[in-house]
This record gives sequence, C-alpha cells and structure tokens, in this order.
Amino acid sequence: MTQVIAPVSAPTLRALAAILVTAALTQVADLRAQAVSQLPLRRGEIEVEIRATRVNDFEARVPVLRATFTGSDINTVTGRVEVRVADMRTGIGLRDRHLRGAMEADSFPTIRFDLVGVIPEGRRGDTLVVAFQGQLTIHGLTKAIRVPGTVLIRPNEIQVRSRFTVDMREYGIRPPSRFLGTVQVQPDVAINVRLEFAQQ
Repeated sequence: MTQVIAPVSAPTLRALAAILVTAALTQVADLRAQAVSQLPLRRGEIEVEIRATRVNDFEARVPVLRATFTGSDINTVTGRVEVRVADMRTGIGLRDRHLRGAMEADSFPTIRFDLVGVIPEGRRGDTLVVAFQGQLTIHGLTKAIRVPGTVLIRPNEIQVRSRFTVDMREYGIRPPSRFLGTVQVQPDVAINVRLEFAQQ
C-alpha cells in the first residue's frame, strides 16, 4: 500500500521559517546577555606551535604577563592580554635566543591583544562558542583580527580558550633560518591561548 504524503503549504512553510528565525534570534540574544563577573587573572599561558624544515617542529611557551577585562555581560566585554617576548621558552636556550633575535625583543618587548568585542556564535553545554575581535600588536605592528574561541563561565571562575594562526611576515618578522637556509622556520605559527580568571 502506497502512503501519500500531503505537500506542505506555502503559508505553513513560512510560519515554520518564522518560528526558526525567532528561536535563533532569541538564542543569540540570550548568549549576548550572558552575565560575567569581574575577576582577576589566576593563570594564563600562550603556546606557539612552530614548524621548521629538517628539524622537529617545536613549541614556544610564554606565561601571560597581564590579562584584564571589563564589562557586565558578553556583549559589553573589552579587555587586554600582554606577554613578554623575552619570557618565551622553547626548551633549548640557543633556540630561545634565535627566536628573540628574530622578533627583536629588545626593541619590541611585548605582544599585546586589545579585545574590542566578543561575538557569541553558539553554545556547547555550558561553554559559549565565540569570536574574539580586536587588535593584535606584534613587533610594533598592529592589525585587526577576529579569532575563534570559547568561554566557560562558572560561579567565580571564567575560562577562555582560543586557537588561531598568524603569519609572522605580516608583522614584519623574517622567519629564522640557519645553516645557509637548510633549516628554515615556517612563517605560519599556530597560537593557543589559555586564560583562567578567578578569585585567588
């Protein structure tokens, strides 16, 4: 026996679409209204993943010097994150010196991200999926960026995570090379940011 499915009328489809749009807009409004507490930085670290030819890829880790934010909800948050180039460590002293030399740490001692806005994009459980919008300053050059991330808001604690890629050449940094160019650091580096705000 063949089952006949009645076609859905155009008015019904329009009504369903309106319901879905309203639900989506309501969710976005709820995300933007997510309250945040003013908390100090408890710990922060940035990990830079660096690829190179002829040698193993390596990581540079740097503790966050300072991270602050203001705003009463996600929609109004602004802030700043700073690290010292001289604090970057790869696990090998000579490599650290080469990295600091390439970044001209004496002339440009800090890397800074000025957050101008957080754009909610969804939710995974109690974690907000967002885009961080702001100005990234490296090697004395400042560029507008928008990077993906997550924000986990708990009572008296906020955790922020982000992972994005930066081309060093866009900030006037020549990737280090050694042994007549046979060992060459690739210009694209992946940056992993981990911040935790909480009462000490």
